[in-house]
Amino acid sequence: MRSTLAAACLVLLCIAGMAIAPTAAQSQPVQPQQGDGVRTPNATMVFTDQTTNGTTVRLNSVNLSEGGFVAIHDANLTDANDTVGSVIGVSEKLSAGPHQDVRVQLYGLDGREFNQSRLRTNGSLTAMAHFDSNGNDRFDFVRSNGSVDGPYVAGTGTITESAVVSVEREETTPDSALDIGLVPIVAAGLVVVLLIVLAAVVIRRRR
Repeated sequence: MRSTLAAACLVLLCIAGMAIAPTAAQSQPVQPQQGDGVRTPNATMVFTDQTTNGTTVRLNSVNLSEGGFVAIHDANLTDANDTVGSVIGVSEKLSAGPHQDVRVQLYGLDGREFNQSRLRTNGSLTAMAHFDSNGNDRFDFVRSNGSVDGPYVAGTGTITESAVVSVEREETTPDSALDIGLVPIVAAGLVVVLLIVLAAVVIRRRR
């Protein structure tokens, strides 16, 4: 009798254990997939080849998911791998979202001094998207030597777009305005010399 009761208890315990095990397994928290609920900052820009007067460049469109700035870099970005020293201009602070016809003033950047005020030659420029990481509405990337307002990244690289920028030729006269101003003076001098020579010839003939 006791053995029969023990066997029955053992069977009941096994059945209860089988019922509890799936429930326990189902109650375990589901591990979230990597990236679930995480929004990755993103930036897109359209920067096409263009002709400029040398003081500004234009981006067709800019879309910054977190807002920020667009910095314009010269050839030193690639030639010298100089991310900070290659910045020659920056846009105004852009809010998050899309923007059209974004114009960037060149050679007027806080934190840098330039020995020129406009582009002098044709060449490739690079637009780079930057955060306003300290939220002060100022581009502090150059002033902080790259420690603040860093660039948007995709994978292991920064988000950039390059364009060939051609500089309009200045309208000039054949020589210069100064030379043209001297033309009447030179002509008048030649006339005076010619009159003196003619007068001398007349005087000699009369003698």
